[in-house]
Amino acid sequence: MTTIPRALVAEALGVDERTLPPGDLPLDRLAARFLAYLAAGDEDNPPPADHPDAWTFALFDALTREHPSHGLAATRAALAACESPEEVAGIAAGPLEDLIALHGAILIDEIEALAARAPRFAYALTGVWPQGNAGSLLWARIEAARRDVPGLDDAAPVPPPDGLG
Repeated sequence: MTTIPRALVAEALGVDERTLPPGDLPLDRLAARFLAYLAAGDEDNPPPADHPDAWTFALFDALTREHPSHGLAATRAALAACESPEEVAGIAAGPLEDLIALHGAILIDEIEALAARAPRFAYALTGVWPQGNAGSLLWARIEAARRDVPGLDDAAPVPPPDGLG
């Protein structure tokens, strides 16, 4: 998947499809704009609500909650676009953690496969917290997928984005 269908973007944002630019939304464009939005804030001060890319946060949230396969595709694109450990941490503690908390049971096979083939994805898993799943089989599988991976807490460098596409 390389795009989010225009109709799905409109539904997720609660807008009329005719108000959107023509065509489907490329995942790489969504990822770049989402990272720009996140960069406009910090841990103590979220980005302003009137930021021009605030819609990307709403779209990521809707995809994560209602369309997990699209949410995971968008998260993979965002991880591929990350250039720093801080950006990866933002994706890990945000949409990736939410996807696992909300839909981990249906996504775990794909999560494990991604962690095995995409070093940056496994690295991102080191920044995910259990969110109520501690002690569960799901969390044991997440722990196994990120075992022995130099991660965010180790101040490890960001691995290449190989395998995320």
